[in-house]
Amino acid sequence: MAAKTRLLVADDDATLLSLLKKTLAREGFDVETARNGEEALCLLTDSGSFDLLITDVRMPVKNGEELLRDARKLCPGLKVIFITGYCEQDERGRICSQGDCEIIAKPFKIPDLLEVIDRSLAVSR
Repeated sequence: MAAKTRLLVADDDATLLSLLKKTLAREGFDVETARNGEEALCLLTDSGSFDLLITDVRMPVKNGEELLRDARKLCPGLKVIFITGYCEQDERGRICSQGDCEIIAKPFKIPDLLEVIDRSLAVSR
């Protein structure tokens, strides 16, 4: 039996975090959640490897860009999807220049997120 795809979702919006965990688990993913970038980094350190990180850009304690930088030190090939309600064009360019990441704007529809997840994971297959 093949292992489930492991996702780590980090967002400071507890309602969105809960919704994404339930929805993505129903889609067959193994989902862990974190309320900020520091918590996500601890999970990356302690819980083994993840196939994909889905993170908000702006969070307290450690934002998405800082999380990406630190996560890539631990897991150099980690694929990342940023979800954000507001992100300036130059910020988008700076984030995406780090490679292997995509940005999806909030609010998004679950089918759109699933499409981005599939596309991100297909790169590593």
